[in-house]
This record gives sequence, C-alpha cells and structure tokens, in this order.
Amino acid sequence: MTDDDGIPQDLLVASLPEGWDQAPRQSPGMLGVRVINWRTLDNVDAPDVWTDLREWVIWFTHRYDLPARKIPPCWFRHGALVEELSALHTAWLVSFDGLDAGYGPIGWHERLAVAIPRLATWYNGECHNGHTEMIQASDCTPSEGWSQWITETHSRP
Repeated sequence: MTDDDGIPQDLLVASLPEGWDQAPRQSPGMLGVRVINWRTLDNVDAPDVWTDLREWVIWFTHRYDLPARKIPPCWFRHGALVEELSALHTAWLVSFDGLDAGYGPIGWHERLAVAIPRLATWYNGECHNGHTEMIQASDCTPSEGWSQWITETHSRP
C-alpha cells in the first residue's frame, strides 16, 4: 500500500521515531486548539495550561472591563469559574483560527453574552473559602500561592 505520493506505507512507518505508537494521543483538535479537560489534565502540563489561561483571563478582564465582583483575583480557586473561563478561552482561540470563515468573532461574542450571567452565578461577589481580595484581576500580580498552585491540576474525581 502507498500514500498519495506513491511512497510505500512500510517506509513511512519505518521513518517514524521510535516509540511513536506509545506516545499519548492528545490531538490539538481540528483547528489546532487543544481543549483542556481539567478533570484529566496531568500535573506535568498543569503549569503551562494554568499560565496560558491566566494570561488570557488578565487580557479578557481588562479588555472587557470586568470588575472583580464578576471575576475575582482568586478565580483560579473557584472550579466553576475555571471551567467557564477555560471554555471561553478555547472558544475565543478557535474563533480567530485561520480556518474560520469569518463568523468566529461574532459567534464568540454571542457565547460571551450567554456566559456573563453564568459567571455571576459561579461567583456572586464573595469568597466562601476565606480569600476575599477585591482588586481587579487584570491589575493584580500573582499571589504568593500562584507558583505552587499551578504545579497541580486541582481536578477532583
């Protein structure tokens, strides 16, 4: 059997690096965006995933002028906020992908309009875990616990 270029399949397989068939299969998805499943995220990937999400949340809260009563500086300690913000981040990334027909950005804003009330549901202006810093997320520096926090996924079975 050959591929479209006429190269025998056994030669193609032989050219793959050793252990290729043992590598974990984490597809970046159709448009090249990796969807984060917080429940199965491993601790090795956690620091990069948390850092990417935090950078986007800072941009997002600043760009859309979202106050800390909607997205608090301790957002990463609220599982439902993490899930909602991560989903928004993924949808935002996909909406600007080159394969999109141009409707992605408006579609993302439609999803954002639906998500904003949910954000208020996930966080209603107070912390029940004792962390009540009330400054805008976009203006804060990482808390002293941030470096330790991102070394784990914090998913619960």
